[in-house]
Amino acid sequence: MTAIKEMTMGEEFCSDFFNDEDLEDLKQNPRSKFIEAIRNMDAATCLVKTAEIHGHFCPGSALGVMASLYGFSLLGDEAISSDGIMEDLLAIAEVNACFADGIQAVSGCTLGNNSLIYRDLGKHAVTFAVRGKEEGIRIRVRPEFMDYIIKEVPEFYPLMEKVIMRREGGPSELKRFRQKGREAAFVIIKKPFEDLFEAKTVVPDIPDYAPITGSFVCPECGEQVMATKVWKTGLHKRKCFDCIGRYFELDGSGIRKKDLRPEKKVKKQNHGPDKFL
Repeated sequence: MTAIKEMTMGEEFCSDFFNDEDLEDLKQNPRSKFIEAIRNMDAATCLVKTAEIHGHFCPGSALGVMASLYGFSLLGDEAISSDGIMEDLLAIAEVNACFADGIQAVSGCTLGNNSLIYRDLGKHAVTFAVRGKEEGIRIRVRPEFMDYIIKEVPEFYPLMEKVIMRREGGPSELKRFRQKGREAAFVIIKKPFEDLFEAKTVVPDIPDYAPITGSFVCPECGEQVMATKVWKTGLHKRKCFDCIGRYFELDGSGIRKKDLRPEKKVKKQNHGPDKFL
């Protein structure tokens, strides 16, 4: 199948999925529907669109949605209009959980556009900052949010413990958990911001713009790799971290240092210090 044919099929799919007016609008600004929902403080639409990427409804992503809407209400239109190209709006997330997907979806600050900064602190909190402004807004979740869920969706946490934490229960329990997660999420978005969060003005520590780097071809695997992600000196100079077996990995427990080198091989190496770039 040719590229032209694939493109034509893609356009036909879009035509079925969107009407012509919506499609043209989204081509000009892919976040136009999100921006409209944000300006209207339409939390339900934001939650549904967040679930498209998160995969399901849950109170964690709902809190991320509401934290983003709260942040935008405090920062104003300049932040709402950001499209990520210039990294002018930044979101500093402090947890890698469902909350972070709500932040990414609504704010438009993502890992890929370098506007999402992840700090491995394990707190349900986010700081929004606009480059060029000294102050930003840090929004943290009040632990009392759980009380609303316990009161209005009492089955949610017992099901979460059984299905997610203990990995027990069958298909019926999983189906029930999804349902209660959805109910809990919509409970969250109906609450006032001040009942869910504490917001305060901060002077954020923000990084420089993402560097534009060159690339190397790893001499061992032959794959192209960013120049900043190769070994710096010694026997393994310019080899990628994957071939060396040392790298950092972000998983459900946070950022972890991985060292997969065989112990004997490590002991035999004596070629001077090897360093990351």
